[in-house]
Parts: sequence; structure tokens; C-alpha cells
Amino acid sequence: MKSIASWMALCLLVLDLTSVVFASSASVPKAVGFEFERKRAPAGALTKRSNMDVPLLNTQNSFIYVANVSVGSPPQNVSMQIDTGSSDFWINTPDSVQCTQRSCPLGTYSANASTTSKYLNSNFIASYVIDGNATGDFITDDVSFSGVTVKGLEMGVGYNSTCLANIWGVSFPVGEAIVAYQPNGTLNTAGMYNNSVPQMVSQGLIQSPTYSLWMNDVAASAGTILFGAIDTAKFQGPLQVLPIVTDPASGKLDALMVNVTSISLSTGGGVPLTVNATEFPQAAVLDTGTPTITVPTDVFTNIASQLNVTVVQGVALCDCALANSSATVDFGFAGLNISVPLKSIVVVPTAVDLELFAHTSQQLPPGTCIFGIDPLSTGNFGNMLLGDSFLRSAYVVYDLANSQIGMAATNFNPKGSNIVEIASGSGGIAAALKAAASPSATTSGSMPSATGTSSSAPAATTTSAGVSGLRGEGKQVLALLGVLTGLTFSAMI
Repeated sequence: MKSIASWMALCLLVLDLTSVVFASSASVPKAVGFEFERKRAPAGALTKRSNMDVPLLNTQNSFIYVANVSVGSPPQNVSMQIDTGSSDFWINTPDSVQCTQRSCPLGTYSANASTTSKYLNSNFIASYVIDGNATGDFITDDVSFSGVTVKGLEMGVGYNSTCLANIWGVSFPVGEAIVAYQPNGTLNTAGMYNNSVPQMVSQGLIQSPTYSLWMNDVAASAGTILFGAIDTAKFQGPLQVLPIVTDPASGKLDALMVNVTSISLSTGGGVPLTVNATEFPQAAVLDTGTPTITVPTDVFTNIASQLNVTVVQGVALCDCALANSSATVDFGFAGLNISVPLKSIVVVPTAVDLELFAHTSQQLPPGTCIFGIDPLSTGNFGNMLLGDSFLRSAYVVYDLANSQIGMAATNFNPKGSNIVEIASGSGGIAAALKAAASPSATTSGSMPSATGTSSSAPAATTTSAGVSGLRGEGKQVLALLGVLTGLTFSAMI
């Protein structure tokens, strides 16, 4: 993570588990959905896992996704940062260095207090570029969220931890901490296990190891993560299927990377200012664990010169008025272009951040903001990083089984949800979209709001759905939908 160059105003995107499980009453495919709510959190540096060499942000102010889950028996409630840039599910313990000497605002877990926990080994190691690490045990225990329980999920317990966050990594199992590269470049996969997404498949909670992420715009109070399905109401234009590419550093499919084919700056109605670079195509990690975007150095230099961005103490700074500009930074992929508005990139500093700058003998002039695009540093093996600044403008579907990414431009603030389940098999994302377009497709269930009431779903997507996790008004809405549509909406609590 970069030093103080960070997002200003530490916000948590809290996954409000007023969430749902969509299970087809006519066929096997299922989906587990979360709606997260954006909330303010206390200041503090929250870092992400880095078992690949990509730049990290030492954020005082960042956006993270936090799922409220319960672990073990009796249940212990903790919050987990969902991270597409790592693969392990691990939790701090109350006696760790972090929790005893500082704080653990996301909660802690004690394996000894759970009757369903089972010790496996003491080989857990989570490494961070800065701000500490965690070591401890691998165990299994039951994890409940969104009205479902994943039985015997393998996870790490950070007995010796100096890291603030509990992490829910959702990348490939080959990215797990226990997997190590040998000197000859081969992988030692002894001990590799089913992490949370394939484990949900093996227990019949979802049909395929897939999930979708929709963050909505920078001012939105809620977004969704949907395991095992796509929500077609959340994007506009075609959903382009892209291959996940090998990590240039390892030569392996061990990270959620796609090729970026171009980056340009569009100045709002004028002729696009092409940013020249020799690095393209460039492998880029799609990572919810980091708030900003990193690009090749010459691309950053060209963007900075066009927008009058300066770098002070390693921090990219700009005029706050850029947030009101109609200009966009446009990212090209095979058959797809994602335009990121500057308002999603420009961040207003808080008093905490201004104080941090003061400690470096630098004063930020009034009207100065942080610019959320950084140049690649020399130790990153050339890999770009597409964090939250980018992901707010893209609807992304991750297919771990077929090593594919589905991507489209975000549909900001749509009304309702249109759930398309992704079945197992090589068809993956494309097959789900084809099924959704079939004339025989019927109305799906809807994603509930953060208040627990269900939003109406547009017509014509998939099969009828059972929904869990709703109470009160939500169940009344489902009952009404059943009367109006003739579909069966069965509570599964």
C-alpha cells in the first residue's frame, strides 16, 4: 500500500446481511446474494492481503467491503473484508498483537470457544507488503451468512497478527497462503484446499464457482455481491466475456487478471487524448482490496500532464475542481471500453490526512485533492491494478471454473434486480446470458434493499425463486409478487 497517498475519509462498505438466497424451485441452480451498505468508519490503516506482487495502499481512508458473518458454535459475530485479490478466509484472535495493543474493529474469533472448530495445522502465514503479517493455525469451522451456513470451511486463525482486517479472499485456491512457488518455478500445492467459493458449490449452496460485483457510483449508499449468478439489471450494454490471463510474474493462472489493451483520456465531447504507451496489452488485477488504480509510468505521466496532476511525497495531487469535469479515463479491453469519470478518481482529503501531510513538512493548499491513479512502482513486475476507482464503473462477473471474467459498463442506480443463475459447466457466463434471453425465461426473485424490503424485479430473466434472509415487509412483498406473477416464492429460513 502506498504511504499517505490514499483515499481520504475511511468508509466501510458494510455488507448488510439483510441478504438473500435465490434457489430455483424448478432446477438446481442457486445464488447467494448480499446487499452492502456504505458507512463511515473510524480512522485507521486497513491493509489487504498481497500474496502477489502488486502495489498496495497504506490507506488512512479507503473503501472496503465488509460482510457480517457468524463463525462457529455458539456463533461468534465478525466482519470480513471481501477481497478479490487474495484467496484465504482468515480472522484475528482477541490475543493477537494487533488486538491487544491497538484495535480490531472488525471483530475477533476464538477457535477454542467453538464446539465445531477442528484444528488442522499451524502453517497459516499471511504476508503484507507493509503494516505487518499474520501467522497461526489452519482450522475448519462453520460460517453462516445470508441465511445459509458453509459447513467446515477451512480458514486461517491469526494468533500472531499485526494486521487490522479479517480477510475473506475469493480468488483462485492456487492463491492461498499455503501454496508456495519452488525455486524452479513450480507450485507446491500440498495443502491447497477448497476455499469459500468452491466450498459453497460442493455443499449445493450455489451451482458454479462464480460471483458478481456491483459497487454503484461514488455517491451511492449500497451495492451488491451475488454468488452463483448475474444481475442483468446492474449493467448496460453487452456483458463481454474476457479470458483470465496468466500472471506475468509467475506464468500461472493465480490471480484475477485481464488484459487492458488501451488507456485514453477523453475530455468531454472533444477529441480523445490518446495516452501513448508501449506496455499494452497489460495484465491488470481486478481487486476490491485496494481503492485506487495503478497504470504504467508513462501513461500516468501523460494523464498527469493533461490534468495538471502533481506528485508530492509520493502522493498524486490535483485540483478538487476536476471532480466536476465531464472528462473520463477510458480503459480498453478486447471488445469493450469502460469509462471512469473523474469524480470517481478525485478524493477530498480529511483532517486526518491533512495532519499526515503536515508531519511530512508539506501543507496542502486549499482546494487540493488526492488523485486516485498512481504510477506502477518498480517492484510490481509490470502488473496494473484496477481497484475500487475503476470497479465502480464496471459490473464484473468472476468465473473461477472457466477462468473467465464477464465485464460491462455499470448501470448506476437501477430499479430492481434481474437475477440470472450461472449453471455449472463450460458454458459459464455466456450460457447464463443465453438462457436469460430465451423466450421461455420467467421472472426472477429480487434483491432486497438494505432495509430488508424487496425491490421489484424487471420481467423476463430466469426461473422462480425461493428467498431467505427476509423478514416482515420483505416477506409481504414476496407474497404479493407470488399473487401477481403466479410464481412460488418460498421462505427458506
